[in-house]
Amino acid sequence: MSPKPGTQPHVPGATMVKFGAGLRPVDPVRGSGLLCSACGFLLIRPRQTECGHRYCAACVQQLLGDTDKVTCCVCSKRLSPNQFYKDRAAEKDALSTAVTCPRASCSWTGTLASYLEHLCPPAASPGPEEKSAPKDPEAHAMDAPALDLQRRIQQLEVIVTSLRQELQSQAGTMEALRRRCLQDQPSPGVSAEPPGCSHGARGAVATSPELASTDGTLVWKLQGFSKLLGDAKAGRGASIYSSVFATHPFGYRLCLRLYPDGDGAGQGTHLSLFVALARGPYDDLLPWPFLRQVTLYLLDPWRRRPALRETFAPDPCSTSFQQPRGRLNVASGSPRFAPHAQLQNYLKDDTLYVKVVVDTSGMEL
Repeated sequence: MSPKPGTQPHVPGATMVKFGAGLRPVDPVRGSGLLCSACGFLLIRPRQTECGHRYCAACVQQLLGDTDKVTCCVCSKRLSPNQFYKDRAAEKDALSTAVTCPRASCSWTGTLASYLEHLCPPAASPGPEEKSAPKDPEAHAMDAPALDLQRRIQQLEVIVTSLRQELQSQAGTMEALRRRCLQDQPSPGVSAEPPGCSHGARGAVATSPELASTDGTLVWKLQGFSKLLGDAKAGRGASIYSSVFATHPFGYRLCLRLYPDGDGAGQGTHLSLFVALARGPYDDLLPWPFLRQVTLYLLDPWRRRPALRETFAPDPCSTSFQQPRGRLNVASGSPRFAPHAQLQNYLKDDTLYVKVVVDTSGMEL
């Protein structure tokens, strides 16, 4: 008999793993911004709140229950069901994140997307934990919050083993990339952006060796904005980054991340604008988390109307404002910064001017 549409065929001697919650990233540092604010595990069908925090779709349903209001687990803001939005950007990042099978006897590692197709190999002989497991071939996909201490230790051992193997296999590749980066590094005073490009690099932080400013203020000139918006709507580059600037010569380093066609709650209707902390040479000397007030502006080059502005104070519990361990933290800010309907009022010669100011009052220079 043929399997029903949408179901996986049964494979003798193998166990199908269910796609569900309870998975953690293999790389806890890179995946720290993709964890659910409720269950603490890797986001499954992520939803973003108006206050900027992310949850699994199933966790949102559990939090809401039969109520019409729920309290955010991070900032305690009261939220209604219509204040949770699909976060496509986070979903793409989560699906490409490396995970490991939660079954202790299985050493499979792959992306979250490929986990849906994963088949566990048959065990040579059932161990103590598998003797008591359900006989349903799909029932071994465990809910991680219910795992006991011993099983957690076994999972960690699998992750550590997988990481060691990955590090060994990638060591040569990393060294080759490092040498290539040194060869491609621009000379002092030469921008790494293409000639004539006044906005930041697409998909990566601009790599100019010099900081754009060192006083906590950045004015970002985006020429050819209609093309940027058209490319974003067509799926050719959802976001762009500004150059890096600093709060003072030995201070925090930051950049802006702009989504011309919006992200999360602003997808398709707004220009989304976020701030991201970049790793800097003096981070070990700075207080963390980053708690300086940030104000975002959309400037009017015609000088006929006040700037659109939004001010926010960083959430001290968010991973976005902890000391960067990678090149760049997860960006945080305003998904509905500027409505598309108002952008024409702020365009001159198809150029948009964005400004950010970090409050540096009382900061030691």
